[in-house]
This record gives sequence, structure tokens and C-alpha cells, in this order.
Amino acid sequence: MTNDKLKKNSQFSRWAKTTFFLVLAMALIQACGTKKLPEGARIIEDTPTRSIPTKTPYVTATVPGGAVLTATAAALQTHDGAVRFMSYSVQDGGKDKLPQVTTILQAYNADVLALQETLGWDANDFAIAKQVADDLGMQYIYCKADRSLLDKDGYTYDLILMSKLEIKSSETYSNVANCLIRAEVAAAGGQSVQVFAAYVRPNYDEVGCQNIENIVKALEPYSGNAAILMGDMLMPPPGVIMGYSESQIACPPLLEAAGLTFFADVSQVDHVWVSQALLDVRSYKLPNPSTEPLVPKTLVRNTSDHSPLAVDFYFP
Repeated sequence: MTNDKLKKNSQFSRWAKTTFFLVLAMALIQACGTKKLPEGARIIEDTPTRSIPTKTPYVTATVPGGAVLTATAAALQTHDGAVRFMSYSVQDGGKDKLPQVTTILQAYNADVLALQETLGWDANDFAIAKQVADDLGMQYIYCKADRSLLDKDGYTYDLILMSKLEIKSSETYSNVANCLIRAEVAAAGGQSVQVFAAYVRPNYDEVGCQNIENIVKALEPYSGNAAILMGDMLMPPPGVIMGYSESQIACPPLLEAAGLTFFADVSQVDHVWVSQALLDVRSYKLPNPSTEPLVPKTLVRNTSDHSPLAVDFYFP
């Protein structure tokens, strides 16, 4: 075999090997980069958020439209015939994310709303609280926390209960840190519901179940009727022990002993508890935003370290 033929064969061999490895590499990249979905699975794509006009120095959010709402949200937003109760911790007052907070709240369209960590919402004659309440078409009750726990700017960890329904009576409690609010709201058919909104301080190792005991004392006179407790409880649901101290684990049974049933959570620390009278009412728990978002997942994730928790009750 001549030298020219040997060179040509060697070049062809190198070219064939190079082509083979290139094809193999492309196949591997494609296989690794494409996620295989199990049969019947579906992907919910995040949709972009719309720009929201602002009102200096406070924000006014627009009503969410098709660009913000997912298909699930559009179907659930009206909730005809139901009273929607919702709890949401806005994380450190929302700060520069108030337009996003308001957009999420408008998308969920709750009738009764408990907001935790409303730091600074009482400043300038409750300017932020009033603005958000106006945007949502709600009345509100403000619970000013004591100064035993402050953020770096000196704000207290406050709580707000808002309602589109008539508030027939209300009170705040000073012996539950950070805050506890009770409000009697008028539901359909003359039915009244006692709504308790809580934001419990996370110092269980220092005070044990003292704050939960005080919630129970406030709630017990109403537990025989329709009553709901919701908020950021910073303790596990009943029966959950992993990752929690003994002092936290001991507290949920106190609420059960008072006649309440753990109803729903989205992150273990965000709770809804209901009395038997309310448990007997037909209800619907809204989807967990991490699995079936009502608004884009990125909007929920980037706005707060908590997720919205909402339930619908259909009063006869």
C-alpha cells in the first residue's frame, strides 16, 4: 500500500472517529438537558408579571388580568357562593414589594384576610394599611405588637385583619405576642363567624406554649359556634415532630383540646384551625401555590418567604 493511500485511510479513520464522538456528545447533551415527564404529568409555565402603576409614596396595584392570573386563578377568583378566608405573611412589611403583595392579594380575592409581619404599615397615620385596604375594598383592624421584638429599623411585628364582610364586633389581645385579633363577621344567611387572626412570636423555648394557651383562653368562649383561627403560628401541625423543639410540639394539642381541628397549611407554620360547627360546612381548600399557582410561581417566591393560604366555606 502506498504512503498516499495510508495517509488517506488514516485521515478517514480520524474523521470517522471525530464524527462518531460528536454525534454521541450531542445525543448525551440532548438526553441530559431534556426532562422526561411521567405519563399524565403537565408543566405549569410561569407567566410574566405586568408593570403596576405607583402612587407616591404608596402603591396602588391594578386588578390582576390575564397576564398575571393563571387558568386556575381565573377559575377560582370569583368563588361565587363561598366566603374565602386567607392568611398571608408579607415578610418584614413587604418593603419595596408592596405592589407585588397587593397583586397577590387581589388575585386571591379573599373576603376575610389576615396579614402578618405588617411592619411599618401604621406609620404616617396608617398610610400603607389604608392604601392596601382601599385597593382591596376592605375594612381593617390593626393589632400593634409590643416592642419586645423589633426589626433593624425599629418596627414592631404587627398584624392586620381585613374584611369585605360586615365586622359586627372586634377586639385585640395584649397577652399574645406578637398579636391576636378577634372579629365577628357576618356571612351568608345571617350566619356569624368568629375570626381569630394570629401572629405568634417564635420564642417557644423561652415561654413554652404560653401564647397558644392565651389564644385558647380567648377562643374557648366561641369554640361551640362557627370559629376559625388562622395565621403564622411558627409551630408544626399536630403529629409533626421532625425539625421542631419539644416546646413547639407540645402546643398544637392545646388547640385540639379546645375543640379545634387543624384544617390546612401550606408551609407547616402557616395554619388554619376551625371549630366543629365550621368543619361541618361544605368547604374547599385552595391549591398550594408551590404545586398549582394562582399567580406565577416567581411572583409568589420573590415576594415573601411565606405562601398564601386560603380556604372557601359555602354557608347554607
